[in-house]
Amino acid sequence: MLKKKDAKLVEAPKKKSEISDQKLEEEENIEKKDKEVRPESADTKKPIDKPEEKKSTDELKKTKVKASKQSKKTSVKKIRSKKYQDSIKDLNKDEQYSVGEAIKLAKGSSYSKFDGTFTLHIQLSKSKKGDEAIRGTIKLPHGTGKKQKVEIASEELIEKIKKGYTDFDILLASPGMMLKLAEVAKILGPKGKMPNPKDGTVSDNPEQTAKELDQIAPYRMDAGRNLHINVGKVSWEDVKIAENIAVALKALTHLKKDSATLSPSMGAGVKIAL
Repeated sequence: MLKKKDAKLVEAPKKKSEISDQKLEEEENIEKKDKEVRPESADTKKPIDKPEEKKSTDELKKTKVKASKQSKKTSVKKIRSKKYQDSIKDLNKDEQYSVGEAIKLAKGSSYSKFDGTFTLHIQLSKSKKGDEAIRGTIKLPHGTGKKQKVEIASEELIEKIKKGYTDFDILLASPGMMLKLAEVAKILGPKGKMPNPKDGTVSDNPEQTAKELDQIAPYRMDAGRNLHINVGKVSWEDVKIAENIAVALKALTHLKKDSATLSPSMGAGVKIAL
């Protein structure tokens, strides 16, 4: 039997509800302590914005190449020779001259040791229709002064072309030979030597065309919407060059032009008033 004093010390057994409440409080305290000590888990962390997906290696290479090309264009400046600098001393680049004045100034700027060729450069206006193909030929009264090696299409010549012969500047053909020339179109086409009616190299009488070819000046628009037409030699009389320029500009009246410049093979370009 317990004494009365000892009975006081003995606590009464707790109820089940009291025990469960106490355990819950202890667990909550443990969780609070764990949160203070441990960093937030990946699940409890706030969602972080994902960075943009990395570009593919091919795209990165392309952007690097473009950037390097742009930097080269901006950083590298074209250095002109001393002869060229001397040739433009008396020339105002922004001024437009008459054809006669332009010829004299262009001749004065020519510094080549050989007999240079005068080229008429025409900048065409932008077209609403798009980048249409502009090409053709102009018959100049005094020719271009450029000697060219001409061949007339035949079955024998086609066999030679198949073996790799392309040692000529212009190939003339009759309409009847065009079907046979299709066999070598892959050879002539990339070299720009395939006969074409627009170039005047397809003719009913190729032999006669060959005799007149020295007077024909071909032209074709490049990627920058420019036409380049040979109009004579530096050693020619001014009158001959002027007449060739007049005929060339008249033949192109149907095209809208931004500017025209006359320049020798080696020398300054002189702007012509249109």
